[in-house]
Amino acid sequence: MLTTKRWLLLLALTVLNCAQVVQAAVPRLPYNYDLNDKLHYCQWFSVQAAWGAQARFKGAPPAFRYVDRERLRAWFMADDAPPDAVYLLDELTTDDRPLYEEVALAGWRRMDDWLTRTPEMQQPDWVLLPVPFYHLCKEGKDA
Repeated sequence: MLTTKRWLLLLALTVLNCAQVVQAAVPRLPYNYDLNDKLHYCQWFSVQAAWGAQARFKGAPPAFRYVDRERLRAWFMADDAPPDAVYLLDELTTDDRPLYEEVALAGWRRMDDWLTRTPEMQQPDWVLLPVPFYHLCKEGKDA
């Protein structure tokens, strides 16, 4: 029987293995990130993509709904966002929304692909889910 630590490592390696199949593409930068600040950008990208992936795993369609910061934070911290959409901040401007939607949808699509390949996939550790997206971004690949 696998220990929890080994199981998490195996899951992370499986996810990273699936992630390596994608073709190279550079994710768009949000308006407030310096081109030289790839570390912070990839952190932002990985969390946004993981949020979309989590929504897909829970059965949400590729649709977006906007809620206030406190509600989104509460859902994120308690891991209990409704599974009827991918939720984003309502304070995003009309200029910002397409980028956040694009990245969250990239995560949604990646999870859809993982679930298609492995329909019996167990619930991932949500804390670790940004890791494969961070590596995709760091390597200049799209999710």
